[in-house]
Amino acid sequence: MNNKSKADLPGRSGRGKFNTDKLPHQKIRTHCVSVRLNEEELNILNNKRGEYKKGEWLRMASLNALPPVLSEINRAAWVELGRLAQDLNHLLKLLDNKSPDSELTRTELFAVRRQIKTLREHLIPSTFLRATD
Repeated sequence: MNNKSKADLPGRSGRGKFNTDKLPHQKIRTHCVSVRLNEEELNILNNKRGEYKKGEWLRMASLNALPPVLSEINRAAWVELGRLAQDLNHLLKLLDNKSPDSELTRTELFAVRRQIKTLREHLIPSTFLRATD
C-alpha cells in the first residue's frame, strides 16, 4: 500500500471511499456514544435495523431520519401482477403487428379495456375503487 497509513489517504472515512474530497470539519463525526442493551433490547434493535449497522441505525433513529419501512411483498399479488403484465405485453405485441392504417376491432378494444380494468383492480384496493367510482 505504498507505505501510507489510512490517515494519509484522502476520503470521507476508512470504509474504502478513496479519491474523494474530505468532509468539512463541522460534518466530521468525532463523538462516540456507547449504549448497553440487554438481550431483549438487542433483539428488538437487530429486528428493526435490517441491513444497517447498529450505530448507523441508532443515529438515524435519534435524528428522525429513518428510511421508510417497506412491507414484505404479497407473493400471490406479485405473481398475479406478473401474469397480468405478461398478458398486456402479449396483447400489445399483437396490436403492434397490425398494419398502421387499420383500426382496432371491437374485440381488440374489449380485450384492452378488460386487461386494463383487471390490472387496475389489482393495483388499487377495492375499498378505494368503490369510493372513487
